[in-house]
Amino acid sequence: MTRPARVAARAAVVLAVLGAGAAWPLDARAAGFATARFGGEHGTVVTTNPTALYFNPAGIGFSDGTHVFLDGQLAMRNATWEHTLAPSDIVPQNPAGSEGNAGRAHLFNVFGAPALGATTKLGNLALGAGLFVPFGGRASWDTNDQFASKYPLSAAGVQRWHMIDGALTFIYGTVGAAYRFGPLSVGVAGNLVLASASLEQAKNPNGSGQPDTTREGRAKLDVSGTTASFGAGAMVEAIPRRLWLAASYQSQPNMGPMTLGGTLNITGSSGGLNAKVNFTQALPDIVRLGARWRPEDYIELRLFGDFTRWSVNKTQCAAVQGYACAVYPDGSDASGGTLANYRRNWNDTFGIRAGTSVWVTRDVEVFTGTGFETGATPDSTLEPGLADADNFEFAGGARVLVGGWIYVAASYTQLLFMNRDNTGKSTLADAQVPTLQQDGGGYYTQWIGFFDLNLEKTW
Repeated sequence: MTRPARVAARAAVVLAVLGAGAAWPLDARAAGFATARFGGEHGTVVTTNPTALYFNPAGIGFSDGTHVFLDGQLAMRNATWEHTLAPSDIVPQNPAGSEGNAGRAHLFNVFGAPALGATTKLGNLALGAGLFVPFGGRASWDTNDQFASKYPLSAAGVQRWHMIDGALTFIYGTVGAAYRFGPLSVGVAGNLVLASASLEQAKNPNGSGQPDTTREGRAKLDVSGTTASFGAGAMVEAIPRRLWLAASYQSQPNMGPMTLGGTLNITGSSGGLNAKVNFTQALPDIVRLGARWRPEDYIELRLFGDFTRWSVNKTQCAAVQGYACAVYPDGSDASGGTLANYRRNWNDTFGIRAGTSVWVTRDVEVFTGTGFETGATPDSTLEPGLADADNFEFAGGARVLVGGWIYVAASYTQLLFMNRDNTGKSTLADAQVPTLQQDGGGYYTQWIGFFDLNLEKTW
């Protein structure tokens, strides 16, 4: 076959692959608040670029020379919550207190995150370091002026009793190493985790915990801390130059529950509170498996998945420093210092993704990807501050060697959540203070799209 004919054949394969990716249904985000999408379609358990330091450190054992990798993501998130008044939303002694607490809430946020890494190969030993953000999120909800003239604070939106603005950020500073024993590479990595969380929400500061518009105040939580975690993995070249199999494990930050320190400020017309607090939560550990197959030199097929143990996230809890963060089964304070307790009771999740790369020429790669992931949040604790659902994804992009000097890759990924309706199923209001929250029942929609751009230089 002549070179033009080979290029035409590869182009035909590219079109077929792109068509298959676009055929996925379009009505359904990464589970919980996981954001490990750096590297785009080449950020996986079977990769050999520097993102492997997080996904599977054994992967750098199959790299050659020195690699420097810089990645940036720009994400767009659109979400809605339609809430009708639940019986628990109505304050018996003050029916006017429920005004402004039902209707439609909406957000559209744009935010970004960087990642970078570098690796080098010294014989059979590979070393690397990187900076990644595998967990995080931002949310700022639109205002609603329906009752603002009467109750100015209600302009923060129907969802304000759960969240007005919020942010979670977990930055991993990672160092790792891998050693290759013939067709097998094993690797380990250590992470220094810089964690922070902030939340602003409506609060009734008189201690009743009810969503009472006539007694509305504000609660602002701001905490941060430093902890550590580790990762380990293996990769084997099962068929020389054709098939690679991989597995990895990423531990929980702090290898268990973690505590962040900061402040909780509660304000209202009848007084308030400003306290130094500890905020306790648990993030998951993750098991990843994958395979990479090259039936021909110019085509690569990838299949990989993960199991994420979100069930460790039972509650997120804030207590005055020096007091345990503890509640009784009914949600009431068990230590004398618990100020806020957010029930989660999340489920473990799994995801599976497939990807294809076709090299139209030696220096031009076109790739696509599709996938499915389950949601972590059950109907009983679903709320607009941390909404989640089963989701589908599709992605497409290209990677090009520019000027014979540097690889440039660009892609777009669409994450589409299944719509959810948990009206009448929320148990957030079936609790005592400090666990009591506004009923989280309602109709949820959400989608996230993000652009990924990365540069990779090799020597």
